[in-house]
Amino acid sequence: MKTKLYTRLGIAIALLAGASRGGAEPAGDGRPMLAAVVDGREIALPVLKVDVAAHIQGDLATVTLTQQFANDYTVPIHARYVFPLPNNAAVYAMRLVSGDQMIEAEIRPKPEARAVYESAKKRGNQAALLDQHRPNVFSQEVANLVPGAPVRVEIEYAHAVEKSRGDYRFYLPTVVGPRYVPSAPPGESAGAPTREPGEPEALEVGVWNLPASSPVAPPEQVDRERLGLRIELDAGTPIRWLDSPTHQIAVERPSERRAVIDLAQGGRPGRPTRSEAKPSEGGPLQKAGRTQDDRDFELHYRLAGDAVTAGITSYAVDGGGYLSLLFEPPTRVADEQIARREMVYVLDCSGSMAGKPLEASKRFMRRSLASLRPGDSFRIIRFSDSANEWSAAPLPATPDAIAAGIAYVDQLFGEGGTEMASGIRAALAPPVEAGTLRLVVFLTDGYIGNDIEIVRLLQARRGDARLFSLGIGSSVNRYLIQEMARVGGGAARIVRDGEDADTAADELAERLASPVMTDIKIDWGSAPVTDVFPSRIPDLFAGQTVRVMARYLAPGTWRAVIRAKIAGRSVALPLDVELSAGNAGDRSALPIVWARSQIEDRMIEYLSPALSPRERDAIEREVTELGIAHRLLTQWTSFVAVAKPVVNPGGQGADADVAVPQAHGVPDTAYPLGALRVAGNGFTGHAGPEPAVWLGLLAIAAAGGVRWRRNAIRAH
Repeated sequence: MKTKLYTRLGIAIALLAGASRGGAEPAGDGRPMLAAVVDGREIALPVLKVDVAAHIQGDLATVTLTQQFANDYTVPIHARYVFPLPNNAAVYAMRLVSGDQMIEAEIRPKPEARAVYESAKKRGNQAALLDQHRPNVFSQEVANLVPGAPVRVEIEYAHAVEKSRGDYRFYLPTVVGPRYVPSAPPGESAGAPTREPGEPEALEVGVWNLPASSPVAPPEQVDRERLGLRIELDAGTPIRWLDSPTHQIAVERPSERRAVIDLAQGGRPGRPTRSEAKPSEGGPLQKAGRTQDDRDFELHYRLAGDAVTAGITSYAVDGGGYLSLLFEPPTRVADEQIARREMVYVLDCSGSMAGKPLEASKRFMRRSLASLRPGDSFRIIRFSDSANEWSAAPLPATPDAIAAGIAYVDQLFGEGGTEMASGIRAALAPPVEAGTLRLVVFLTDGYIGNDIEIVRLLQARRGDARLFSLGIGSSVNRYLIQEMARVGGGAARIVRDGEDADTAADELAERLASPVMTDIKIDWGSAPVTDVFPSRIPDLFAGQTVRVMARYLAPGTWRAVIRAKIAGRSVALPLDVELSAGNAGDRSALPIVWARSQIEDRMIEYLSPALSPRERDAIEREVTELGIAHRLLTQWTSFVAVAKPVVNPGGQGADADVAVPQAHGVPDTAYPLGALRVAGNGFTGHAGPEPAVWLGLLAIAAAGGVRWRRNAIRAH
């Protein structure tokens, strides 16, 4: 990844492992300490420990994320930490724990919360502010962090656990990777693709701006035990098996329906663990391990007797309640029912894809091209700073053409920026032959900062094509990957480091060889169901599931019908709807997840290119009201907590960011020489330098040497 213009700033990050120099002293326990060298003086970066406690009830997860901040410097600092959460996380609580005080945070409109925080910061009170910048990117600020007095922030969120191909997949993102934002011509919004006829005007990004860049350290210079994790899985039905494809885990089985999962002591990421999950003989859990937060954590599990086409769970509240409906389509169809296909492969060849990610893309391409059927045609497009198509027209999927396509892909390499708009236009602009279905397969890590504009561009240009997005890497931008698939009428898939890319290619081939379930509608009959999400149910491919959330006004049993088309034929799937008057098991997260789904539905509408500014303003007000009413973090609401004692009169102190580890598998070239900003903390390739202490040219110095990052804008 690289920018067209950047400014070098004289800021460096140094690893201090011995005696203090200029006031930044190493921690008393002998661990190394990161400090910034600013104008010749050193200031310690905040020290962070993160502990995650998750409770999964069937397919609903509630999670408590505890962040402990410490100040190893000799004067107060103001800390900031940029971190990810699942993009469907409903953040419903925050607490600040300072000494013997526990302060429950208030939810407020974002400007009000910021004003409360800044006022407390100026007075010298300890305070915490939690902001959402994307559905999957957040920032935590802690004011007046004094030496020797750690502060804890506890964040609670809930989300539905994804189900794919019969397996439930719980994931915890741990690091925000680099983000590339294209430069814009003077007078235009940063990150907005240059418009072509028929494309939407750029949104005024406002609160969609990404937070400013944080210091990045190589893995060996960041705490190797920063992250602790425990998951309690209460399935409600026997657990057939569970595993982690990303980390080594220790599993305790109190019963066939329950499991307690910890990180294995001494286990390293990248060494997956699988457990056939039999009940244990009892005895204490082994001591839990910890790990570094440089890649996503995943836990997969399958439940016995879970091969149903559709199922409903409900939670009763005040005479009514909330429901969750999960269903999936049939999986087989005769070959003659499948349309002629034009396969369009779009490969991200930017600098962040160099190395392991691009090699995984190549393995996928070899397998996928080899699986094309007679009668198919294909195109291959690569993009970085610009897009280039391999052939002048779609090629028939003959053995010779496929071999030539594989040879072309094998010689690709990663460098340059991530001008994703050019790849989308190249894929979708040419006309499609009559009777042919265009299927676009997009391979990327999603490391861009203008994801909102890319989603809107795809909405405008898609036509009848279907887009399948594959996120390649250990910490991809899942929000963008999943939004591209949703808007593109296809499906998303993450291909992790170390995962067999051939498997992902086989899954895609199987999915494309199966019928699409389209025009899906639910006829609730006389059931008193309201406020349904999603308002438009997406098309479904084999192995996909869709979750429908709704409220019900009274308990009872009704007959509903799922109506759809499969291979062009109308089908009706009857469904018994039993809405409970009482509650069995802990489904209390269901109302929170429903409220979050209502906000998501409105945000999808907010990004529609057809919406007027007045209509967007109305949605902003509605989302703000929903956030306040349900105590949920949103794009326009924030959590703020203020401790009463003044610990730092006058609030003097440096603004200091928590250093984040270099994302696993992402090359040095993906990280910036400088962070450049425009008004509102956004980033662009031609703006002036960020004036804050920690923003600018970041480098890691170890053993007396300074290691400079190359050529990219990085905004989380």
